[in-house]
Amino acid sequence: MIRANLKENDSGFSMVEICVLLAIVALLSALSIPMLNSSMQSMQLISDARSIATTMTYAKLSAVSQMTHYRMSFNLDDDEWALHKWNRETEDWELEQDTNVLSRGVATNEVTFISESDTAPTGFPTDADAAITFNSRGVPIGGVGIVYLANEEEDYAVSASLSGKIQVWRYQDEEWISK
Repeated sequence: MIRANLKENDSGFSMVEICVLLAIVALLSALSIPMLNSSMQSMQLISDARSIATTMTYAKLSAVSQMTHYRMSFNLDDDEWALHKWNRETEDWELEQDTNVLSRGVATNEVTFISESDTAPTGFPTDADAAITFNSRGVPIGGVGIVYLANEEEDYAVSASLSGKIQVWRYQDEEWISK
């Protein structure tokens, strides 16, 4: 049998020491939760903006490679968006991917589309587009296209320029900055 050689002062932690430790952990948790919540809201918004930009890039490249039109449609009221491909045989739009819904957010802070913005990135309109269609050369039909997204704290935009360049923008310090 093995015996532990304990001295009289090697008895472990006292109840007071454990309570103090638990109080410190509770205080740190209470201070960090609001910061974590804010970070999560910001991450959801940028994630939705990048997802839209990625799908826009896919639409542009697919339009060029398949020599047809692709359209991203935005339901600004229901915060949904979808990708469609033009079918030459039926002369109609076909759903290319499932309809996507913007993030519902942490707590009550949802990501939503905005139909218009007070300001816009240079060269883009303040009104959001309900659809952005790419021709077989990967250029948006009808000129530039833009859609605005926001939560309670931040505004983002995803744009397609006349050259077909897809950009994600963030409104920060009274100006739009390309991300």
